Formats: sequence, C-alpha cells, structure tokens
Amino acid sequence: MIRLFAAVLLLTASVSAQTLELIGTVDLPAIVTDSLETGGSDVWGYVAPDGAEYAIMGDIEGVSVVAVPSLEVVARVPGPTNDARWYWRDIKTYGRYAYVVTEAYGPSEGLQILDLSGLPERVEEVAVVRGPDDAFVSSHNLSIDTATGHAYVLDSDGESVYVLSLADPVAPEVVARLDVGDVHDVYAHEDRAYVAEGRNPTYSIWDLSDKSAPQLVSRVTVPNAGYVHNIWPTDDGRHVLTTEETAEKTVKVWNVEAPENPELVGEWLGANRIAHNVLVRGRYAFLSHYSAGVYVLDLADLANPAVVAHHDTYPKNDDVAMDGNWGATLPSPGGYVYGSDGTGQLTVLRWTPPADS
Repeated sequence: MIRLFAAVLLLTASVSAQTLELIGTVDLPAIVTDSLETGGSDVWGYVAPDGAEYAIMGDIEGVSVVAVPSLEVVARVPGPTNDARWYWRDIKTYGRYAYVVTEAYGPSEGLQILDLSGLPERVEEVAVVRGPDDAFVSSHNLSIDTATGHAYVLDSDGESVYVLSLADPVAPEVVARLDVGDVHDVYAHEDRAYVAEGRNPTYSIWDLSDKSAPQLVSRVTVPNAGYVHNIWPTDDGRHVLTTEETAEKTVKVWNVEAPENPELVGEWLGANRIAHNVLVRGRYAFLSHYSAGVYVLDLADLANPAVVAHHDTYPKNDDVAMDGNWGATLPSPGGYVYGSDGTGQLTVLRWTPPADS
C-alpha cells in the first residue's frame, strides 16, 4: 500500500510539474462582433541581445510588439489592410530583424522587414520586398532557416515557394524556387524544406543543400485528407507532424526515416475537433487549436501523443469552428509560450516542463 501511494504521488508530481501558467493577456486591434472575430493572427517570439523577451503578433492594423513579462505594448508597425477579410499575417525573425507577410494589399504590401534593434523604444520598417513579378505581394506564409540564413516565402498565388538568401538581411536575394502547385505552409531547417500542400492533398520534403538544384525527397498523399495545413519535423528529422485544419481530421505523426515509404504511426485531436498549427521541440509538440486553446503534447510515445499541459484561451466555447487560438509558439528561453487569438488577444503563458525533459 505504501509503495502504491508513493507511485501515485510520483505520478501526480510529474503531471503537475507540467503547466501552462497564465502570465496575462493583452488586447490588440481587431474586429469582434457576434458574427465576426478577425484581426489577430500569427505570433512569434524575439529575444534581444540583452536577453529581453518580446512577443510579435499580427493584428488588424499591422504588427504589435509586446514586452514580456511586463505585457507592455512597446511598438506598433502598420501594414497592408486592404482586401483581406481575415487579415492573416505571418511573422518570423532572423538576427535583429522581423519578416512579415500578409494576404492584404495597400501600403507596405509585400515582404516587410522590420529592424528590432531599437527595442524597447522603437521598431522601424527598413525595407519592403515585392519579389519577382510582385510574387510576395499577398503572400500567406514564410519560414526562416536560421541555421543557413535563408527565408522561404510563399508566392501570392500559393503555388510556389521562393528561397531567399539573407546574407544581406535587408536586401534578400532569390536563390531558388520550389514549384509545388498548391502550398499553404512551409517550415525550413538546415537546408531541408517541409511543405504542406493544401488542396493537393499532400505534403513534401525537399533537399536544398544545392540551391541551384532543389531535390524532391518525398511527396506523401494524406489518406482521406482535409486541407493539408501545416507540417513540422521532430528535432532528429525522423518524424513529422501534420495538421489539416478540417473538422474531425487528426493531427498526424509520420515516420519519414524511409522517405520513399513513409508510415503513419500516430494520431491525436483536441476537444473542439479542429486543429490549426503544430510546432515541435524535443519530445513536445505545441499546438494552436482554435476554440480549445493551446495544447502541449508529450511525444515520448509517438503512437499515442499525450496531453501534458493545456490552456483554453477561448473559454466562450469549444465549438468546431475557426474561432479562438490562431497561433502558438515554442517556449522562449524564459519559458514563455505566446498564444494569439482571432479576437486580437495575446495570451502569455509560462511553460514548466518536467525536470527530466
């Protein structure tokens, strides 16, 4: 009996050690009515050279930069706002710069480059890159391979991914192009690009070690797919996780060790039955899951991802709808996880992992 009691205590301690503690929320510009919630979109983190941490979130007017953990809005940079019902903005950082794309049109349309070196006093737009034949005007998504210094930017038609050298971070140069037919999301790391191909419905993996001759490593058809929405590899590249942003379509775990013969090894889905994006670090996956909020999954058993932490950013309901949590980030050096809701709400959480992770 004593041994059993001790085991229960140990299990309880392990579970309780993993939390998403609410630090606070910040309301940013958005449109919120009974029938429409839009403005809040992607969120990303930035750590200044002095160690100060910031959340950078898309809103209906552009992007807002919020100091963490003080939750002070220290800068706002306007962006395009025309002809975009949902005001999607996607944000990534490289060095002291933030790179922003949006499907909207208007002033600063294209790939916005923001200088973050003036924080906490200011953020400045230092360049806007329209791309070949205006390819980056109305772009939905981008990724930055920080290991090699290259940006991967979707074109305005959602058919191709351009690869840009950031050797000069304010004057990117196109060095490659992936023509995939339909693309919604890309993740790139160490010269490997992972592409979620939307309506195709497939995902693909590319080798970009030779930018003059990109090589298709694998293209996988998702069985009974919804809309193949995003993809993220595990740290060792042996597995990838995918989402489909479609009701009742699971978050899927794939073994891609043999690229010519990938294997679906695990599935999971949250309370509201529609996932948005997944990101992976170590043995943990971090998910934005619309009205169900932010989830952290333990991937120790890839066949059975397990929820180890959760915060509902949208307690209004858990409807099967694209309301609520749009974006979530990987933990910052200080352990902060940022969640962005379509309502314009930024939620700052602190993740406490177990001691053995």
